[in-house]
Amino acid sequence: MSNVENEDSTTLATESGRFYAFFLAFAAATGGFLFGYDLDIIAGAAIFIRAHFALSPAQFGFAVSSAILGCIVGPSFGAWLCDWTGRKSTLVISGVLFGIGAIGAALAGTISIFNLFRIVGGLGVGLSSLAAPLYIAEIAPARLRGRLGIMYQLAIALGSLAAAIVSYLLASYVSSSVSWRWMFASMMVPVVVFVLLLLKVPQDPRWLAARQRFDEAFQTLVRIDGVKHARKELEEIKASLSEETGTLGELFQPEMLKALSTGVVLALFNNWTGWTSIGYYVPTLLQQTGYSRPSDAIGQNAVVVGGIVFLTLISMSQVDRVGRRPLWLVTSAAMVFCLGAAGLIFQLNIKGPVVVATIFLCAVPHAIGLGPLPWLMMSELYPTRIRARAVSISTSFLWIAGFTGPFAFPTLEAASRRVMGTIAGVFWFYAAICVISFFWGRKLLPETKGRSLEEIARSWKKAGDATATGRGA
Repeated sequence: MSNVENEDSTTLATESGRFYAFFLAFAAATGGFLFGYDLDIIAGAAIFIRAHFALSPAQFGFAVSSAILGCIVGPSFGAWLCDWTGRKSTLVISGVLFGIGAIGAALAGTISIFNLFRIVGGLGVGLSSLAAPLYIAEIAPARLRGRLGIMYQLAIALGSLAAAIVSYLLASYVSSSVSWRWMFASMMVPVVVFVLLLLKVPQDPRWLAARQRFDEAFQTLVRIDGVKHARKELEEIKASLSEETGTLGELFQPEMLKALSTGVVLALFNNWTGWTSIGYYVPTLLQQTGYSRPSDAIGQNAVVVGGIVFLTLISMSQVDRVGRRPLWLVTSAAMVFCLGAAGLIFQLNIKGPVVVATIFLCAVPHAIGLGPLPWLMMSELYPTRIRARAVSISTSFLWIAGFTGPFAFPTLEAASRRVMGTIAGVFWFYAAICVISFFWGRKLLPETKGRSLEEIARSWKKAGDATATGRGA
């Protein structure tokens, strides 16, 4: 065979492998679509649920955020499932829980039953939020891991957009007494698609290798990146596994504690830099600024979420080119400005389309950096044997922050109105947190672009050794 033929064959194999890696990431990321759909369908339904069940502010805040209680518990249970049955099997279980939660919430006769089934659906979100990024990180070649990892965030944004569109259509054309029920029932369509896709994907190679199933791991790696890269990567995985104990003690060694603390702080900033809390209440906020009809407020929310999808595509195109750390610093700084401007708009009591534009402005830094980077990096930071447990801890903190944010929003809004006469103080409060996010990223956030998972894991130990011998900090 000539050199040209060899090059053509290699190119075809590379393209085939890239497509296969994309398909595997797409299948796992569909769990992110359900995540976005499940948690954002409440934004459209909230207007009707508040009236239907005659909720107090505290009850309303709990109903909006109740699913996140399941999200908090899900990763802890999911860490055991991921290690015992594999990432793929955990995703299948999450799909079943999504379905149960959707049907139960749609049929709920009391707010207590509604909250119970929202928590069950939240368990599905929690399992998916752990297993899907893990699966994607562990099947993705290093050069594509950023792009494929942010596919999960893109799927979340697409799920949110679909939820906003479905909410708008149902609010516009179905009786208000039952439209919110159909909003939750509609989730069964993507649930079925998710489970069917998962039947076509293998267990991830690093989980297989950790169980001495090296032949199966090698076959999957070959399909993803060709024989040459598969051999090299499998040897790196074996070498890394031989250095790991996989015990809880390893997770709490000083160098791993540094990695764990990085993941936890990323998780907290993901939800407390503003947009996560604001996003749940966009239709409610828009009703206060001139869009009094529920369908109009929900429709404008769809416009905002549609923009987030486009912005996430920008993040996918830049993360492997610019790097994680520069993207974090730029978007943290931008969020300070955007939240400050939004607070000013509300303080001046400006109404109409400019409010939609300003709220969308707050979504920009989140969609490009502050939203996707924690999901990507939390799955990159740890060694294979303890990765699921470490990611479960950081993901649990992410959901704790994700619960406290929207749960506290009505209370923060009420406090701001008492002190300032408007809700501007809420936006300025989040802007102050973004200032902290910027300086933390500048000082402590590592760069993981283009490095294998095994190389990243070893870097923490090297940094610890350098510190111990006085060569570094």
